Amino acid sequence: MLETMPSELQSMQKKSVVRLVDDDPGVLRALSVFLGMADWSVRTYGSGRDFLSSPGAEPGCVVLDVRMPGMSGIEVQGEMKKRGLGLPIIFLSAHGDVELAVEAVRNGAKTFLVKPPKPEKLLAAVEEAVADNIARCRDLDYLRRLQGIWETLTPAEKEVAKLVAKGLQNAVIGDVLGISERTVRSHRTHIYEKLDAENAVEVSDFIRELDDLKGKYSSGGAEN
Repeated sequence: MLETMPSELQSMQKKSVVRLVDDDPGVLRALSVFLGMADWSVRTYGSGRDFLSSPGAEPGCVVLDVRMPGMSGIEVQGEMKKRGLGLPIIFLSAHGDVELAVEAVRNGAKTFLVKPPKPEKLLAAVEEAVADNIARCRDLDYLRRLQGIWETLTPAEKEVAKLVAKGLQNAVIGDVLGISERTVRSHRTHIYEKLDAENAVEVSDFIRELDDLKGKYSSGGAEN
């Protein structure tokens, strides 16, 4: 479990929602009361379809029953992937469904807990899942900002920037791209201004950071 300071936990709880999805009203009621007493904001759904119809935009996680009538937890997981819903999933499974839950974890679920979950294990799983999701949201927001800055460059400036990032001199870049050294210098000036960079190292750092985040969140990344 992630080490979380009390102030950090309180901040997470203020900005996030734990979604409980189970066809058993008694389970929903019990888990909702328990998590609420631990200061988590909770939203309950009686079926997978109810959840998918209104998952909400807040960060957080999903506590999802594996076996439900109509639409199973595994099917909900698949639909979340199709829709690009990045909420971490904590599966709840009966003893007979452990194999299904293990497979769900292999397919990207955060973890699974056997029903009824032990209180301390549920709280630990929720805290870790929410922390991961908040970090993911932060990364994606930063990726969008970097991508927005990158898109202010013209296609020609992007080509030059990638070569500048490799440490090539203006004359060499000009030879590679078939343009004059004067044009390269002009592009380099605009690149530094637009990326708020002072030198080639900072251009390289910008591009590497952008590429790393795009690789990490490939489904949400855009092409250069």
